[in-house]
Amino acid sequence: MTLALALTGTLALTSSAEAAPPTTTTATCASDPQAQGQRGAAISDLVSVPRTDGRVEQFQTFNDPTSMSGLPFVWQRSQPAPGAAYGNWVRVSASTVGPKLYGVTGIENAAGGIELLWSTYGTFCHSALSASGTGWSAPTGFGLQPAAYHGGVTLHRRSNGTILAVASSTTAGRAAESRALYASDAAAGTWQPVAPAGSIAEPGVGLSQPEVTGESPDHRITVKAREWNRDRYWTLTESAPDAGTPSGGWNAQWTLCATPACT
Repeated sequence: MTLALALTGTLALTSSAEAAPPTTTTATCASDPQAQGQRGAAISDLVSVPRTDGRVEQFQTFNDPTSMSGLPFVWQRSQPAPGAAYGNWVRVSASTVGPKLYGVTGIENAAGGIELLWSTYGTFCHSALSASGTGWSAPTGFGLQPAAYHGGVTLHRRSNGTILAVASSTTAGRAAESRALYASDAAAGTWQPVAPAGSIAEPGVGLSQPEVTGESPDHRITVKAREWNRDRYWTLTESAPDAGTPSGGWNAQWTLCATPACT
């Protein structure tokens, strides 16, 4: 299926130094409650999140001409059935997206709901849509905070239904961090606390956004990441599979790859 955005338009976003401060900041999620929810020009890429029943959820950031911050907002539209026309765009929340990083990422959880993340003022915000589709939860800080321009958070669904969220980290002694949403906790939306995901012995090394490269027969996840601002790649594998209880974990250190493919 080819999915395309049928909206056009451009917007000259203010730089991070020029962007007006948010009107309100709650639980690290910046918001602009003065914005009236008017959908202006499309910003950034269209994001499509497939569901297991064949439907697709789409997300797009749009400018709002009534916004005081000058930053865009996340909007969503849904298919009522596989292959059907999409419904109307609906704003997810008054939480702003950006500056510097305007990425949005989402995934369906084991209960049939949608987990959605976006960047705002140096941290990531999270909101969830229940399987019944009755509305988005209030945005809250997600805890993963990669450095500006180092990429966003990667969401990956494991074979056991657990959702893995992993991102590079600026926390001392941690090259990356991760969180897990176990299949048994999906309906309640209870994510596990932020966990360290390895360190790098070489000083002064920062990572870009990690990429999941595979799951071993014993269900351990392997990720790789390009070194920030340098053409080198690093890889990390779980020391034990995360089988739905807080028993999994990552190896202590990332390993420098011999090739960009880390093979």
